[in-house]
Amino acid sequence: MAPPTYSSLFDPECIRRYDKAGPRYTSYPTAPLFHEEFGEADYRTWAGRGNEGRPLRPLSLYFHLPFCATVCFYCACNKVVTRDRSRAARYLERLTREIELQGGLFDRGRTVDQL
Repeated sequence: MAPPTYSSLFDPECIRRYDKAGPRYTSYPTAPLFHEEFGEADYRTWAGRGNEGRPLRPLSLYFHLPFCATVCFYCACNKVVTRDRSRAARYLERLTREIELQGGLFDRGRTVDQL
């Protein structure tokens, strides 16, 4: 059997289409599109729309845990370098509360596909 060719492994048109600078990770909408006019009621409406229809759409969740004991010089993430674990504990308490608040907006039957 012959080895695969470049064109059978990669779609050159797809590579050209996405060969441009972008953020390291992407949220939707991206941060530059955030604005003050989009308030709590709007957020609740849009969050609720994800609960419509069957089958329920899965969720992708992101949790940023910015506490590191040492600096990794290759890492560009927003971070707090500290060995004071109480700082992380306070952050995790608030994160837990945020999860509780957000969890009330989403149907419990929705699966988490990405974390």
